[in-house]
Amino acid sequence: MKNMSGSPAVRTEALNVWLGGTHAVCDVTVAFVEGATSGLVGPNGAGKSTLLNCISGLVPAGSGEVYLYGDKATGIRPHQLARLRIGRSYQGAQLVGELSAVDNVMVGDHVGLRTGLVAAALSLPKARRAERAARERAAHALDRVGLARYAHRPVKELPYGIQKRVDLARALVSDPRCILLDEPMAGLSRAEKEEVVEVLAGLRVAGGPTLVVVEHDMRVINQLCSYVVVLAAGAVLAAGPPETVLNSPEVVAAYIGRGDSHSEEQVGSE
Repeated sequence: MKNMSGSPAVRTEALNVWLGGTHAVCDVTVAFVEGATSGLVGPNGAGKSTLLNCISGLVPAGSGEVYLYGDKATGIRPHQLARLRIGRSYQGAQLVGELSAVDNVMVGDHVGLRTGLVAAALSLPKARRAERAARERAAHALDRVGLARYAHRPVKELPYGIQKRVDLARALVSDPRCILLDEPMAGLSRAEKEEVVEVLAGLRVAGGPTLVVVEHDMRVINQLCSYVVVLAAGAVLAAGPPETVLNSPEVVAAYIGRGDSHSEEQVGSE
């Protein structure tokens, strides 16, 4: 399968995943190039989240391989992703409502917070220094997504759109080379989506991480992505530039034929 020129940040070869009796990912070979924003789209039930979950080590591969920056990573454990500088966000903003935004972001700093439990429990100087540094990194991540003013607010008091950006900051805090974003716009208004698009585009302009975005809103895909992979029934249906792929008859038919809430106008470029 052809992709853009450049080294892949994430690559799969003939990847298969079975969930119970369902063949959720079917012989998928894809490559998402470093330094780009790529989209992963498809009808409901196409296998998009399952593919990300397999890459992230949340579900096992039945066969095939996963490579992260050229190294085989099939069967990687989720907690190992941060050490490989791979970030991940999820469909729901899985935050602790009682904690502040900055504390929620600190939870994602698996690499930076490496002081021992005994040192932390005794509040030793090393542990205090590590916590201060982690809090500074978390505050910087919030600033990168435009949320510095919300740092000390409990997230349960924040609108859902702001919570989704807190989740993005948490994925950014350990300075990843690549972030896998699973429906970062889900549940957002059009105005909120535009804010997130601006944030994500700004990250790339500033030389930020490679982005792989699962998204249903094709306006967002067209605004953000230079490359898109379309899944249908767990298999790759099409891949290439969004202006070409999203207007192909096969892709339009896949959306309309499945009865999803996507009109042809939404699937095609605007």
